[in-house]
Amino acid sequence: MRTRPTLRPVAAASALALGLGLAGPAAAVNIDFSGSNIYMKFLDGDQILSSPSSGDTESGADQGQWTEFELRMKVQISKQVEAGIRLQSRSPAGYWTSFGFANNEGFGGPNDQIYPQQSKFIKLRGAYVLLTPGYNWLDQALIGSSDWGMFDPFTIGQVRYIDRDNYNGLYFKGGLPFEGTSWEVARLSLPNYLQSNYGQGPTCCETDASQYNEAVWIAQLKAQLGGARFAASYQWFDDNKRVDPDGNPNNGADLETFSENRVFMLKGEGNVLDIVDLKGAFYRSTYEAPLFDQPWINSPKSSIDDNAFKIDVGFNSLPVPGLTFNYQYFDIGAGFYSNTASRRETDVLLTEGSESAWYSWGKSIWLGGAARDYQQSPSSPKCRTGGSGGRCSTDSGLAAGANGLVDNDFMDFDEAPAESVVGWKGHTFLVNWEVAQIPLGFEYTRVDYNYNWQNYSPTGPLSNWFALNNDRSTDIIVAKAGYVLPFAGGIELGFKYKRVDDTNGGNTSNATDDRDTLDDGWTISAGNQLFGDLYGRISYGSYSREITTPGTVFDNEKSITSLLFAYNLAGFETGILAQWVRGDGDPGETGQRLDISQYRMKAFVKAIF
Repeated sequence: MRTRPTLRPVAAASALALGLGLAGPAAAVNIDFSGSNIYMKFLDGDQILSSPSSGDTESGADQGQWTEFELRMKVQISKQVEAGIRLQSRSPAGYWTSFGFANNEGFGGPNDQIYPQQSKFIKLRGAYVLLTPGYNWLDQALIGSSDWGMFDPFTIGQVRYIDRDNYNGLYFKGGLPFEGTSWEVARLSLPNYLQSNYGQGPTCCETDASQYNEAVWIAQLKAQLGGARFAASYQWFDDNKRVDPDGNPNNGADLETFSENRVFMLKGEGNVLDIVDLKGAFYRSTYEAPLFDQPWINSPKSSIDDNAFKIDVGFNSLPVPGLTFNYQYFDIGAGFYSNTASRRETDVLLTEGSESAWYSWGKSIWLGGAARDYQQSPSSPKCRTGGSGGRCSTDSGLAAGANGLVDNDFMDFDEAPAESVVGWKGHTFLVNWEVAQIPLGFEYTRVDYNYNWQNYSPTGPLSNWFALNNDRSTDIIVAKAGYVLPFAGGIELGFKYKRVDDTNGGNTSNATDDRDTLDDGWTISAGNQLFGDLYGRISYGSYSREITTPGTVFDNEKSITSLLFAYNLAGFETGILAQWVRGDGDPGETGQRLDISQYRMKAFVKAIF
């Protein structure tokens, strides 16, 4: 599976395209195939691991070669009617050496059913019909697939690129009688895995048809008043189960609601005196499970409600040339919950967040962490069992648990991991200044937590998300500098220093569960356009992680040397990132210090036509 967000996976079926072209009068339609592409990915590493489920780092692979093919078609049937489709080869583990067979069996073997992704099948992905009737009250209607990026990431967020057009629904947009105003209404058919407890209610089972017809509804209003823009939305979701109160199959059955989710949003933005840019957003979520109270997999146990706030202030026209200042206040309640919030595609906070070089520390295939900075997601976290002292363990990020609804699956090491910001509150100060052709940047972020509670109920609605005792704070400091040496066409130099100090006292009456994690790291890099079509960059980073618990200090040290090349021609792009990781530490916190050594490489080739 392709795991580079800027690269579109690939597919093929020209016979179908020809069929569409011949289905009606030739002059009546215009078929656009632009964006179709062939994508190839290559992984190499000294772990010597492959995965039958998917060829990516998170799935446990650092070896393999794959090809994916994507056919895109957009048909302008008339001035008011457009239709589109995307056909995608389903081959995220279709290794070149498997010859298109599942586990080298040949077609029709039992493993073709277990691992269909190895057999390079073609899959229908995005299919939609778009109407633009031109009415004053309705100017757009979309039926079928969309990435749903027209809404806010805290409500219905843009879908991750690998699933961007698997989500289907109905979308309508139109104008209102007042100038500068519009309305939007959508019904998103909710995937089963985003329903409460994966759609499993008190007596629900996989054969209960109700979970296949569940949907989230949202209504949104937008208005522009002078230079200010405003938006308000309300979304609702009822998770139902099938009931047959009288036991008579001849008079039909009923639906009974066992959980509800509601999210209200109000936000606005504008400029004051051409000096200050202001943005503000308020969210209110409620979740109720009146018929069921047990540990859900991907939603609260029982009823909970909470708020979320964000305020952004930007000074971009200061008297000092080249100086800008940005401030953000954020306060996302521990009980804020929207089952369709963005899971990774949209970064919702100003801060860089955790140190990504320690992403998934403790897993051998992730010794070098992730090669890009964290992004912050408003999806909910989930406590991961196994933490010391009965506390939830963290997954190398600031989120209070493992991924939860945050989507770090099917990810390669060169992608940005996501961390949940549910429960965060704090401030970010960001200063950028270019002086003497040297761009400088500085960030300070202070994070406190809305789940800093003591003796939280083990049966409370959030006890499966957060530890029962928390006394936590995090400080993030980032400094950056750059300079272009004026020879060899310009050599781009970069420097970055980052410190993340995360402290959690756990149970304040018990010092044995205190834990402090201090990350320090710096990186230098040099890049150059080696010739017209080829860019190269080399970088070196040194990172330390010191984990302090009562009576024990776990020191971890590593360096990462990276070599990157990017080559582009018209309709063609290719790139390679190779890394060498060296160091020593105690990833398992067992008291046994180990040497760390890893080589890993990812390359891709893409032809767009």
